[in-house]
Amino acid sequence: MKKMKFLKIFFPVALAFCFTGCLDVNEKVDVKKDGSGQLTEDMDMSQMVDLMQSYMGKDELAKKGLQNMDTTIYLKDVVDTSTNLSAEKKALLRPGSVHIKLDMEAKIFTTRMVFPFSSQENLQKLYTIMNDGSTLGNAKLFGNMGGDQGGGPDMGQFTGIYNFTSKDGLMSKHVNKEKWKALVDNPQMAQMKQASQMGMEINYTTTILLPRPVKKIDNAQAKLSDDKKAVTMKYNLVDALDHPEQFEYTIEY
Repeated sequence: MKKMKFLKIFFPVALAFCFTGCLDVNEKVDVKKDGSGQLTEDMDMSQMVDLMQSYMGKDELAKKGLQNMDTTIYLKDVVDTSTNLSAEKKALLRPGSVHIKLDMEAKIFTTRMVFPFSSQENLQKLYTIMNDGSTLGNAKLFGNMGGDQGGGPDMGQFTGIYNFTSKDGLMSKHVNKEKWKALVDNPQMAQMKQASQMGMEINYTTTILLPRPVKKIDNAQAKLSDDKKAVTMKYNLVDALDHPEQFEYTIEY
């Protein structure tokens, strides 16, 4: 469990730095004809390596266990040790994996989270877990598995303001007004809003691969592939603080 101890320290520190600068997130939902598929989230925090080294120094980072690594963690090996995850959540997360690459000298820091799903019903449940701000937000995932409650900013605080629906022929994401209000009223978000005025960005790209061509989509930012089976949407997630409706969508296919 040495890796888990490392990650419990690493993710909260790294995410805190990332929310003061620029962060690139690529989310991909790949749905097959039978409703199974894969949910993938790639995060590039490489721009933050310099900032972490300048703020804390290489020696201090090394003391905290923040050192080079290139490893894949299979969640089936760790979810069963959690005392905070329900049996249903464990079943959904167990097939998943997390790959972390950190090279302090080359200024590379990337993560990839991969979660297969067996049905669109399970995709909806999985998406909810990943974005509910309590279980699978990047900084909190590993802390929860070890019984700790992570603090600080978390990606789920942004993406969790939306209700996600997935079923055959339909996929949608709409603002939950109560969750959005709670986000805006959070003192941490007020600080982040100030940071956004100084150029902070969370460049978020969503790509949805569907088994049939799209018949209708209501988001003006969405781009369709030539065969109309792939939908891509790009935006700055920080803008969701002021205009969450811009990132809603309903896709019929």
